[in-house]
Amino acid sequence: MEKILWLSLYSDTSMWSKLADKYRVREYVIDRCGEQYVNKIYGIYNSAIEIDYSLLPKSFVLKTTNSCATNIIVKDKNILNIKETNHKLNKWLKFPYGELTGQLHYTQIEPLIIAEKFMEQTKKSEQSLIDYKFFCFNGVPKYVVIYSDREENTHNYSVMVYDMDWNAYPEFVNSRCPISDIIPRPSALEEMISIASRLSEPFPFVRVDLYLINGSPIFGEMTFTPDVISNITPELTDQMSKWIDITSLKQQL
Repeated sequence: MEKILWLSLYSDTSMWSKLADKYRVREYVIDRCGEQYVNKIYGIYNSAIEIDYSLLPKSFVLKTTNSCATNIIVKDKNILNIKETNHKLNKWLKFPYGELTGQLHYTQIEPLIIAEKFMEQTKKSEQSLIDYKFFCFNGVPKYVVIYSDREENTHNYSVMVYDMDWNAYPEFVNSRCPISDIIPRPSALEEMISIASRLSEPFPFVRVDLYLINGSPIFGEMTFTPDVISNITPELTDQMSKWIDITSLKQQL
C-alpha cells in the first residue's frame, strides 16, 4: 500500500526497529499488556556457537531477531543436526534482510539468536496452532487474517479472513491461496482484540500477530510492512488503505 511506503520513508521509524526486533519487542508487550502474554525464553546468543544445547529442553524454537521466517522448530533435540542448525542460524544472522527487502527499519536491529519455548496445544479440545494476524489502525483492529494447517518449517498454510465479530470473508482471500475451513470463534477473542488494540494504539498501521495456546493468548510479533497483504484481495487492501490516517504526520513535515 502506498501509505505504508510513505510511512516508511517520511515518518519516524525508530519504534518500528525496536518492535520488529523479536527480542526487544518483549519489553514493549510486557509494559503495555503484561508478562503473561510473552513466550518463555531459554537463551539469547550472539552466534550459534554460544548455544549450549545440553541446557535446552527436549523441544524448543530457535529464531533470529533481525528478519522474518527465520525459525527452526525443534521437537526432539536428540535427533537434531546441530552442525547444520548452527550453519543455518549463522547464515541468517549475516543475511541483509532489511536492505534486500527495502524494509530499512530492519537494518537497525542487532542480529541475535533466541531460543524460546515450543508452543503447542496440550488440551485435546483446542485447535492446532493458528496464527491470528490482526490488522490495526491507530489502535483499532479491523480484520484478522488467520493462518491454519501450517506445515512445520515451511511456508505452506491455509488462509481465512474474519472481522472482529468473527464473521468469515472467504471472498477476501487471494485466489492463489488455499482457503481454510471456518473455525469456531476463539474462546479468548475479546482478550486478543484488547491486546492488539493496546499494542497498536500509537501507530497509524501495524499488524499484531497472536497465538492462542490452551486458551491463553501469546504474542507472536508486530509487523509494520507485512507481505501478508499479498494473501488478501486488492479490494480488502484498498479498504485497509483508507483506514490508514497519515494526515497529522503530513502536516508535521
